[in-house]
Amino acid sequence: MQPGVQMPTNEGDAQPVPTNAAVAPDADGMVPVAAGWIKLGARRVGPVPGFVLPPAGGAPGNAAAGADDPSAQGEGGAARAAGAPPPRLEEGQSGRPIVPAEDRLSPRRVWVSAFRIDRTEVTRAAYAKFLVATGYRLPEVDENWARDDGWNWTSPTPPDGTADHPVVLVSWYDATEYCRWRGARLPTEAEWQLAALGPVEDGRIFPWGNAWGDRRINHGQLAAPNFDDSDGYLKTSPVGSFPAGRSPFGLEDAFGNAWEFTSDRRVSSWDQVQHKPYQDGWTDVHAPMPGLYVAVRGGSYYFDFRINPAGERHAFLPELRRKTSGLRCAAALP
Repeated sequence: MQPGVQMPTNEGDAQPVPTNAAVAPDADGMVPVAAGWIKLGARRVGPVPGFVLPPAGGAPGNAAAGADDPSAQGEGGAARAAGAPPPRLEEGQSGRPIVPAEDRLSPRRVWVSAFRIDRTEVTRAAYAKFLVATGYRLPEVDENWARDDGWNWTSPTPPDGTADHPVVLVSWYDATEYCRWRGARLPTEAEWQLAALGPVEDGRIFPWGNAWGDRRINHGQLAAPNFDDSDGYLKTSPVGSFPAGRSPFGLEDAFGNAWEFTSDRRVSSWDQVQHKPYQDGWTDVHAPMPGLYVAVRGGSYYFDFRINPAGERHAFLPELRRKTSGLRCAAALP
């Protein structure tokens, strides 16, 4: 193991449930997040002990679209594949993680002011209200995987049986418009990290702590075909289905279930980030969109965290609608 690299333990499912308590949301479905310090940038975390990589060179899986098929990226994926970020666990690969340039940023000490954030990922039922009120475009893409596997919406009503699941098949632009309609906004990446992992002094690898547990999170697997129902769900799950995986501020599904958009673009240098000096670090850190890639966090039901828990920090093309990308909104304290 490299010096300074953390390695999570694997506590299994028989260990006590962590003490992260349920937090009652306000009328907007948001919970308060106290101000605190984080280290923003690449997180150095080793694989879960005992995790064995699939053989190199094996066919990576995508049950909906086929190995390495860029159509799995969402609308426009095939057209933009050549300019997409390097593939990771979720996108199909030979079994070895790739670390793009934006993930090699040395962490910076960042002060995040107090704010509010959605306790759960935005559900399809909540998004349906937005569609009815505004006439906004439905979550659908003109690609076979979306039509054949029932991802597309055909009306402002969510597909049967999914009303309490996180809305997916939304782009960064869709997510931004939804939050604006609510009188809110997308969180910055710094805000998202504080809400999901707590302050830096907690030293958390996962929202619930440092020990991996298969049933604390809706996750995937590295081996083909990547879908994994060992946690009880093959694809998305109803929000809040994994209370043992709550964050220290009471967020449900901060890791797993659906990737979550932030308001920041993904950058390759700190020189591209707005910030102000504050004590021994920075504050008001933001890399506002638009940009080629948007910063997303949290992984999804299709993502295997065991090889690289820090791989939940990623970059998406903002215009693509993926079957794994969702959102939660943030706002100032009242």
